[in-house]
Amino acid sequence: MFRQLLNRNFYPWMGKKSLYTAVKANLDGNGKLQNEALPDDEEFWEGEPVRWVSGGLDGALGHHASPDENQAAAAELVDLLAMQSHHPSRNIRRKLYLLLMKEDVLSMIDEVLESLRKKEDVDPSNLYEEAYWFASKGAHRNPVKFGIALLGLFQTDDHLELIMTLGKHDEFTLFSATAIQNSSSGNEKLFELAKSVDGWGKIHLVERLSPNTQEIKDWLLLEGYKNDIMHEYLAYTCAVNGELHKAIASKDLDPALYEGAGGILSALISGGPAEDIDDYEHAPFVTGEYLRHSERLCHTLEHLAVILDLHQFLSDEEGWMDRHSNQWSNGEQKRQLQICERIMNQAHWEALIWLAVKAPDSSGRQHGYYAARMLGVDLWEELFSQLQTSPLDEGLYFELMKTDNQDRVQVLAAFAEAHLPLDEIAAGPQEEMGLGEELQAHSCLDFILQELDRFEGTGHKLISAGLNSAVVRNRNMALNALEEWPVSSWNPQLMDDVKKLYEIEPDPSLKERFGSLIEAKNLA
Repeated sequence: MFRQLLNRNFYPWMGKKSLYTAVKANLDGNGKLQNEALPDDEEFWEGEPVRWVSGGLDGALGHHASPDENQAAAAELVDLLAMQSHHPSRNIRRKLYLLLMKEDVLSMIDEVLESLRKKEDVDPSNLYEEAYWFASKGAHRNPVKFGIALLGLFQTDDHLELIMTLGKHDEFTLFSATAIQNSSSGNEKLFELAKSVDGWGKIHLVERLSPNTQEIKDWLLLEGYKNDIMHEYLAYTCAVNGELHKAIASKDLDPALYEGAGGILSALISGGPAEDIDDYEHAPFVTGEYLRHSERLCHTLEHLAVILDLHQFLSDEEGWMDRHSNQWSNGEQKRQLQICERIMNQAHWEALIWLAVKAPDSSGRQHGYYAARMLGVDLWEELFSQLQTSPLDEGLYFELMKTDNQDRVQVLAAFAEAHLPLDEIAAGPQEEMGLGEELQAHSCLDFILQELDRFEGTGHKLISAGLNSAVVRNRNMALNALEEWPVSSWNPQLMDDVKKLYEIEPDPSLKERFGSLIEAKNLA
């Protein structure tokens, strides 16, 4: 990142729009970001095979890793900042800026801030001016993030508009959230900002938000858990801080709160990167109350999806011995299962499923697909008919492969062989990740390949194209099938492909898989 840029400009910010100006100009009339593009995107991601979603790199480091702190870089930053605070100069600013462009900010910011707090030879006034300059004038994200973090050392509202504006972009929200907490109305501003972001920024804000008013508690249950990354990150926080167990005990639950409670419960049941249903102390009571309200309020397939999630959770044998010895009684589990089944057995669901999957608007289709799978409604012929009109609809391939019927899979494989551009897909192994509209056909193929291990001898041409694809995942999925199939079900082309591709495979882990397959199947 920025490797070539460092050699181009003596002052890297010269002649470039500040990111603060760019973010401010990109806000709509409601103060929400219109798109996530930043002026430094091309420079920052130069040479990188994958671009993270805004704030994703910092979010992943913060939630899933313990970043290695670069002590040498942190010490250098502290020394330069101390020098700049006493004798401000453009040359020192340049050294700071270039160092920040090369180093990961999140991995060392705590150490830098802590060192600055302890360091005696720092002029606070000049340090504040430098922090404000980095945040407001910086043309590259890491220096801007660092400027925001430095502003957090100062308890003043003078920079509040600046950090609130930058915080509306998910790339900067984490740093703004920390700085906002030092303002005189920190929690109020966190809440205001949380309503303006939807990605990693919202996750950071909700985790820091104190539920000190009823308005905040209500918002947590209605909207707080929703984000563009994973609802599972915030479901537990919102259930606890929003006091879901109290809200759901209402005699006549508000429909909006019913939907919010359903979204939270589905995310808790799904589990994932944060606390789940087994961590939630009020789970038996809340699910019981939700089902009580469901007998009156469960009207849509979206509502039904929560009931299906609950039914799966309650009927799955795994984990119930621990639950029965902890929060749940055996009788309560069975009682709730009966309510789920009573709702699921209502006759009108099948008609709603067919309406959803046939509708031109696809927004409700996923709920229709899910309900059909769980209730045993056979959509295969209808979806295959739709595929003939839209042969590059990857979602249809995904759904159609959710079958155990080999005859149907053979029909689908023949269709794919005739309608997917297999020659273009089989362009030779590269290290493509498979992202982007231009690789849509590769995604269609992927959804077939990932299930072919269950259907011995089906789709030879598809597997051959997958083995020769530029997309890494296509090759992995094709190998999954061949590892499961006996060699007697392979055609000669597949044998040739495997031996040839072993020699030229660029990905080390895939090359190892090719070698292991050749050895296991005695192809040498």
